[in-house]
Amino acid sequence: MELAKKLPDEYVDLLVTSPPYADTVSYGENVEVMSPAQYVDWFLPLFKEAGRFLKKTGSFILNINDRVVDGERQTYVYELVCRITKETNLKLFDRYIWYKKSALPMTGDRRLNDRVEYIFHFVRDPKNFKCNTDAVRVPYKDISLKRFKSKVHGNDIILPDGTAILSQRGSSKPHPNGSKPITVFEFESEPSGVFRFDTGSALRGNGHPAPFHPDLPSWFIKWLTNDGDVVLDPFMGGGTVAESALKLGRNYIGFEINPKYIAESEKRINKLVKEFGISRQARLITA
Repeated sequence: MELAKKLPDEYVDLLVTSPPYADTVSYGENVEVMSPAQYVDWFLPLFKEAGRFLKKTGSFILNINDRVVDGERQTYVYELVCRITKETNLKLFDRYIWYKKSALPMTGDRRLNDRVEYIFHFVRDPKNFKCNTDAVRVPYKDISLKRFKSKVHGNDIILPDGTAILSQRGSSKPHPNGSKPITVFEFESEPSGVFRFDTGSALRGNGHPAPFHPDLPSWFIKWLTNDGDVVLDPFMGGGTVAESALKLGRNYIGFEINPKYIAESEKRINKLVKEFGISRQARLITA
């Protein structure tokens, strides 16, 4: 939160992050983890600063999840989103669902298996933020291509007696670069067989207790930034966002409070710079 205040006005093109979740994971004895009751007040100042340092064409991608306490689903994530829209100059452009195919099963018979996390997309101007949809289009399914040959239904026409009938318009053509993605993503939960810092063995998430797969930040970096843009992760952790930004020709800024994660992320990123000949324009910042 202190480092966010030092960023210049309208400097960052994209903020993409997965912050510590409330009371769920330990990030080391020197890192305080907030309870659901504290979480919103603790986190909200970052969004207030983001409304200043984010460019008018920029985006804020927040990957977050809630939790169950004493059998009750906590609502702090929804409270956070509502307060962001009411107390900052950021607007909620959309919400996306991350479907996690490899999530752990829930215990007990009453609660269904929970395989989703939230991704919230905030912007300063919903009608004028930077995006490159053609860069993230996906191939059409065969059934979709068949539909292009048929008449397309328009909006329902409601008759005076309340009966709804479908209107029709001419057939449309597929986009040459593919279909627009849907708002449900199936990013992997974490990279497999990656190197663990402390043991030198292949284990989960670069030794970080809550890693996310690089496909997540890479996707949003491709969609919401251009070459040379500045990408910020204020909870850098294992350096996944920095690595993804560099591979895609973007600059990065990262904040991290755990000295172990900082040192090992530096090694990881320096190795990337050396192997791929990437020009490094920024470095991790530590409080």
